[in-house]
Amino acid sequence: MSTEFSARTRSNNIQILKTEPLDVLIIGGGIVGAGLIRDLALNGGIKVGLIEQADFANGTSSATSQLVHGGFRYLLKRDIDLVKKSRKEREILRRIAPNLVKPMPIALLNYKGDPYPLTGIQLAAHYYNRLFKADEAEKNVVLRDVPKVRNLVGPIAEHGLKGCVLLWDCRVDDARLTLATLKDAHRHGAIVANYVRFLDFVKPSDTVERNQMSRITAEDVISGQRFEITARKIVAATGPWNDEIWSKDPSYDGVPRLLTKNAKGSHLVVPRCGKQHDSEAYGLIACTRSEKQRKRNPRVIFILPGAHNTSIVGTTETTPKEALASVRPSVDEVTYLLSETQRIFPEKTLDRNAIIAAYAGTRPLIAANLHQRGFVRTGFVSRDHLITESPSGIVYLYGGKLTTHRRMAEETADHIAAFLNVPRHCQTDTCPLFDTSVEVPNGNANHRSLSNADVERLIQRYGDGYQAIQQFVNDDASLAEPVSTSLPFTKAELLYAYWGEMTMTLDDLLWRRTRIGWTPGQGLDIATQIAQFLGERYNWDQARVAAEVQAYQEHIRWLNFNL
Repeated sequence: MSTEFSARTRSNNIQILKTEPLDVLIIGGGIVGAGLIRDLALNGGIKVGLIEQADFANGTSSATSQLVHGGFRYLLKRDIDLVKKSRKEREILRRIAPNLVKPMPIALLNYKGDPYPLTGIQLAAHYYNRLFKADEAEKNVVLRDVPKVRNLVGPIAEHGLKGCVLLWDCRVDDARLTLATLKDAHRHGAIVANYVRFLDFVKPSDTVERNQMSRITAEDVISGQRFEITARKIVAATGPWNDEIWSKDPSYDGVPRLLTKNAKGSHLVVPRCGKQHDSEAYGLIACTRSEKQRKRNPRVIFILPGAHNTSIVGTTETTPKEALASVRPSVDEVTYLLSETQRIFPEKTLDRNAIIAAYAGTRPLIAANLHQRGFVRTGFVSRDHLITESPSGIVYLYGGKLTTHRRMAEETADHIAAFLNVPRHCQTDTCPLFDTSVEVPNGNANHRSLSNADVERLIQRYGDGYQAIQQFVNDDASLAEPVSTSLPFTKAELLYAYWGEMTMTLDDLLWRRTRIGWTPGQGLDIATQIAQFLGERYNWDQARVAAEVQAYQEHIRWLNFNL
């Protein structure tokens, strides 16, 4: 049966954080922090907690291109080692989270004037598959017949098209992968709480130093209460926010460790550009043309199938001008992404009115001279991320990406287990994130008011969480009703988001748990209806209902400001 992971769980966990010393405290509830706490929890013998200042995956970990990939483009940089590691991690994630990490064919389009010839791309794709034993169904294929290419991927531009190379990677909802990772850590005894903000490190006392303990002050963002958390080892896993933690470290030397240049990545969600059904949908990658006018090297643009018959278009590499928590697509970025997509799909009307949603995130790019600053300990370095420890004993995780987060966590957990002097048993490469082997009952007796298609979808999306959703429906058949005629989500799923996924706000629900904010209308037409429903079930007064709706509307209005 699915385990409760609710506001009540959060309150209980905060009480534990206040009163019981930990072995390890992780600051940051994105994918890297989630991967680390899961590894430590599955290891056994380690009391570990995690705090996140907003919602889980609220930052970069819900603003990616939604890809788990082997790093094909890293071949161009001759970073073979990173590609091998990425391919291996891709296969591990497919194995432990098959309902979330799904294979996706990708067409690498090749047009006249592109910097790489079609034959060269084909050879690189063949080598890409040879680096890791690929599934027979995932062999790369080259197509030079333009009508066949268009028939396969959709109405792309024909002029100058030489063909395409087909290879495979995986698609994923990054926010749900982060949440599933945290929930599995919770099931194995980890102490997890969102909306708890790190404030500062506490100056060590003689008693704390003798016991080799560290302390921080934190704030419950919802209640405003401040308290201290004690742990033997503290890990900063806040991605691009790590320099903010580092600036408060007792051993801070005034030198930042991250870069903001080219760190911002923006994406648009538009109506499906290619094939209309997920079973036939290909991702597309093409070289851009905009850079030619400025005599710059071309970049690539991704046009990937999203949920609910949408496409995700990305990404940019720009320097954010706003604060990390306030990044959003700029006017220039929106224009760039739209014009490049329109060029590839000339038969579509892709103006600003076509945009369904837009979002941006900041990558945690490591400063180029970090190695020369004495921050890196020999044996704790890999090429795509850095695991460092300050003189005051705080561990910082820098760099990394969605695909390789598990490996980064494993390397960090190795170091921490050695420090704590506990046996090391990494299980994250074999232990499933959650049970998806729940059987679909025969007939309707045991799943009243839910169709077999609904049950299958729920099991694929929630794993054994389906059982809790089913119980909600068994108790009240009206909860099987959809929240909207155009969306598949049932009312029971909304309740489960609060009972089983530590949803705290309407924005958490619509933007990350369900991605309703990424569908036409962005849920603005049903936000009040949903808030009223939740208010009736959870005894919200009308002031809270109105505040939840207003906060969500303001978030969407702010995100869409430059559209």
